[in-house]
Amino acid sequence: MKDLLGGVVMESAGSCNKRKKVILLTAFASILLVSALIGIVVGVNHPEVTKKVKTQKDVIELAVNITKTAVEKNYFQIKKLMTTRKGLTQREVRALHDCLEMISDTLEELEQVEKGLEEYHTKKSLLQQHANDLKTLMSSTITDQETCLDGFSHGDADKKVRKELEKGQERVEKMCSNALAMICNMTNTDLLTAGRRNLQVEDNWPEWLSVGDRKLLQSGTVTPNAVVAADGSGDYKTVSAAVAAAPSKSKTRYVIRIKAGVYRENVDVPKGKTNLMFIGDGRKNTIITASRSVKGGTTTFESATVGNHLFLLPHL
Repeated sequence: MKDLLGGVVMESAGSCNKRKKVILLTAFASILLVSALIGIVVGVNHPEVTKKVKTQKDVIELAVNITKTAVEKNYFQIKKLMTTRKGLTQREVRALHDCLEMISDTLEELEQVEKGLEEYHTKKSLLQQHANDLKTLMSSTITDQETCLDGFSHGDADKKVRKELEKGQERVEKMCSNALAMICNMTNTDLLTAGRRNLQVEDNWPEWLSVGDRKLLQSGTVTPNAVVAADGSGDYKTVSAAVAAAPSKSKTRYVIRIKAGVYRENVDVPKGKTNLMFIGDGRKNTIITASRSVKGGTTTFESATVGNHLFLLPHL
């Protein structure tokens, strides 16, 4: 059962193609997968699980649950590696800490997906938003695994540590990719059935952009909650200060406008600072830059100029 969930790829995880013909074909493929999974569960003679797995959504929920178990296994593997392996360099220790943070993020995102699946279809008017949220969360879980391994991509010593983690991380990435593909199949089919028009890449908007955010951008005027200006004319002189002052666990977008200027800082967005939206004065006018690099001994995760849970506009 676990091997099937971790090894079958229904479609390219990052594509979520919206064309009607593809949606219908992938929906049919998902029905076949549901049948196969139910058949395997029956063969395992697990009545409680079999009783619950009746629909495509049930299969996805089961896949996400099994993925969580695999993620937890990776977490404890890294914890064990950090305590038992001798001679770890300072950079390797930092990279392993980054992996633990990424894995914690993955578990939190998978839990949000589980909650989202439980509530799926309860509010028909929010179907598009619900679908976008599920896809965004699952896409993030894939990125988490890639970011973890990227921290060990340089130097022979790093590669040895990476090798010990590679199998587990890549397996989880594949499982997350499969879950995303099934979510895409389910939600795209439901949206088509409901007669709703999916957001298209051809509309010059990314697939993951929600309806609410799209309308916000189309309005042409966005009132910021805070203004950052290097010359002191705003509420804050640094982006980091504005992020620190932003509310935690916000349920709505918190807009931070960053005026033209060069901001030399690494902006770390804590996990609790959700729903942040950054607006700049254009790519050539608002510039955030910093000097951390992998070559200088910083891990890939730490070297990000702006990192963690946030939302960026094209004008930055």
